[in-house]
Amino acid sequence: MASYSHQHIQLPARRRELKFRGIGRGKFNRRIDLSREQHAAILQKQMIELSEAFDAEHAAREGAESQADDFGLILNIKSAPGYPLKLESLEKKPTKKQDGIYLLNVRSHETEFGIVTEAAILVPFGQLKALAQKVSAYADPLKDRQIKDGSSLPSNADLLANIDSIGIAALDALWTESEPLPETDDQLWWELWISRAPRATTTSTTWLQIFEQTREALGLEVNRFRLRLPENEIVLVKARRSQLEGSVDLLNTLTEVRKIHPCSIDLSDLPGTEQHEWIQDALERIIFPDANAPAVCLLDTGVNRDHPLIRGLLAEEDLHTVIPALGSSDHPNPAAAHGTPMAGIAAYDDLRGVMMETVPWIQKHRIESVKLIHDGDEHDPLNYGAVTEEAIARPEIAQPNRPRVYCLAITQSSFPAKGQPSSWSAGLDIAAAGGNENGSKRVIFVSAGNQRNFLDYRYPTTNHDTPVENPAQAWNVITVGAVTHRCEITEDDDESQRSRAVATNVGLLSPMTTTSRSWMPHWPIKPDLVMEGGNIAQTESGELIERNSLEPITTAPNFLTGRPLCNINATSAATAAASRLGAMLLERMPGFWPECYRGLMVHSARWHPSCHQGWDPHQTGNARRVQDLLRDYGFGQPFQERLLGSGESGVTMIIQDIIQPYDPASKAGDARLHHFHLHSLPWPQQIFDRHPDVELTLRVTLSYFIQPSPGSRSWFNAKKYRYASHLLRFTFKRSTETDEQFQSALEKRIESEEDQGDLTNEQERRAPSDAKWALGPKLCGKMGSLVQDIWKGSPAELSEMDQVAIYPAKGWFATRSFKEGHEFHGCHTWPVRYSLIVSIDASQEIGLYTAISNMIGIDL
Repeated sequence: MASYSHQHIQLPARRRELKFRGIGRGKFNRRIDLSREQHAAILQKQMIELSEAFDAEHAAREGAESQADDFGLILNIKSAPGYPLKLESLEKKPTKKQDGIYLLNVRSHETEFGIVTEAAILVPFGQLKALAQKVSAYADPLKDRQIKDGSSLPSNADLLANIDSIGIAALDALWTESEPLPETDDQLWWELWISRAPRATTTSTTWLQIFEQTREALGLEVNRFRLRLPENEIVLVKARRSQLEGSVDLLNTLTEVRKIHPCSIDLSDLPGTEQHEWIQDALERIIFPDANAPAVCLLDTGVNRDHPLIRGLLAEEDLHTVIPALGSSDHPNPAAAHGTPMAGIAAYDDLRGVMMETVPWIQKHRIESVKLIHDGDEHDPLNYGAVTEEAIARPEIAQPNRPRVYCLAITQSSFPAKGQPSSWSAGLDIAAAGGNENGSKRVIFVSAGNQRNFLDYRYPTTNHDTPVENPAQAWNVITVGAVTHRCEITEDDDESQRSRAVATNVGLLSPMTTTSRSWMPHWPIKPDLVMEGGNIAQTESGELIERNSLEPITTAPNFLTGRPLCNINATSAATAAASRLGAMLLERMPGFWPECYRGLMVHSARWHPSCHQGWDPHQTGNARRVQDLLRDYGFGQPFQERLLGSGESGVTMIIQDIIQPYDPASKAGDARLHHFHLHSLPWPQQIFDRHPDVELTLRVTLSYFIQPSPGSRSWFNAKKYRYASHLLRFTFKRSTETDEQFQSALEKRIESEEDQGDLTNEQERRAPSDAKWALGPKLCGKMGSLVQDIWKGSPAELSEMDQVAIYPAKGWFATRSFKEGHEFHGCHTWPVRYSLIVSIDASQEIGLYTAISNMIGIDL
């Protein structure tokens, strides 16, 4: 068996910078099969009705405390079926004296004629004329615009041709959930997104201040936890629907209204067969780490630290809580506890390992705990984006110099996510990225969530149909799904012996896990990787039953009154196990960036042969299968030895560098792409020439962090309102290409991605991949802020691929501007860190590590 005892090789960031020469603008799918005269007449009639509504509201406010003209009305813009809205054209910047027109949110629904898109905009009193003037110009042939082929185009055609209707709206236009707005007028908790958009320069009050004044006047209860995003502040408010609908001033401050979703945790309390003596024997062999060792920080239900296996790893001062009234300990009842079983896996993995050992067990990382949910019971809802943000801050204040990874295995199963962001997932993205240009970056592991339908369960179809849960759609985290290697039932009772494991082959999906097969196709592929999550047994009659032998063993919360060990399963167990590897990586490779640790975790993952038995991911024609493989398994299960080291048959090289995606000299709100990096790679040509027939596997991972803009506007492939602040991608330059040829091809690729639009899942699966690459550029474009591809071929072919380019694509930093004093002012000038990880693995030992080390001057 190959040995991987060497350190990975860090390459110096010696790259060339090539500036972009200018990239064109994409195309817009405009409706052309309509009568301009008839359509203009309809829109002009709607403008008259809207003007009358403004006048009526203005008259009703005269004599009231608030100024009669200091208000706006929410309008709903509805598209023609099958045609997009030109969203960026709906907005107007504020002036010195007048607030602007603001795009609040975007929604969509399917009809038999195509997708209908709806956009809510806030139009201040007096600003309707700006929209009316556009309609008037559209109706006037004298104002037509001449285009290159000699024909003419109605003024504002891209904006107005695709609009079916413009009408007055209110709370219903702010509601961005897929389910209907609640009809009851009972007191409910609502998630309100308050605008941080700039106001007229002569206006001293912000939207947040108006919200607070109005909320207090209405006597509405508010939760203390708040989450600040670049363009919104999110609060939870308890109110009647009529209270929200009846206040124009309150509605004017909002961009979206969402439902509160309960959290859930999932743990089977199956008693273990081990005895207290086994624990005592293990304690005599465990060598505990010092106080400054890296840690896994559990964001969970607390931990009962007096468990014998936990006490030496979790100091009293490392037990934290977000809500002091809840305490910091876990519940002793196994049905309500979650953090204590998580701690056992995060520390040791399946306890069968440490229990069955006979030699010393060198423990190299610690445990920290922050309690952010109580017992799994129902309680007043929390703003979990803000709560998690505060939870992350607690241990960093207490132990600022300790390296750590974070582990979150609490999810919202009722969130109808198809990949679109939530306030919670955006909060995690902010926490991982550090929140601003110079903030501290973090490695965060998040559970993909569990499928819970065992009444009508079909393996693995039910897993394919159950989407990854909130907040695991976050881009900057490591989302962990579950597989199982526990396929043999060892209990000797009659029922067990007459049953079979549901997942029959090692390495297949755990019956408890979720996947992203049902997600909207333009959201990143999740999970990122998978770990052991246990299995389930099925009796001869078809009943599904749990068995100890099919699940990992961990530390029990009720160790004082019951057995000290219990079982844990599903993505909770998988996420804890992945976090453990993350902490081990921090200890093995101190001083690297979080972007690098995150990249290495996924870079080390491998698909088990069972996942693609009978077909080759690297053969053309398998794009659809590769797509499904990724949405089920991510990039597979981390190979621990390869994660922590390199060897003669497999070497990993790391480049950490900083790129400037946007030209700092360009205008805020209309930033140009700046340059791309070209890195030369130290290919050992003599080794390649000496072993021409060996098969090589090239694995490339690019890891970086984005800043999120999570409003519903980003749910659509609109260039101005994308979720990510920027994108980075990689591609290889062949030795036969000139710089100019390569740059031209790269710019065409970026333009093609701009024009691609939203593919359906079926179109996405059928997208052809490049020969030799498992994914190719189209599927790589679906990977969010962590991009990976795998190539297989001969040394002669690889020697031609001697340079790799890191290039940017536009996100919302390019199109948004913020006033001085805002934390994102000048954000398009911010540089971006990235970690590029490149590895070569050979089918036999050929001295790769020694050859590359000699080339770059590393002493072995």
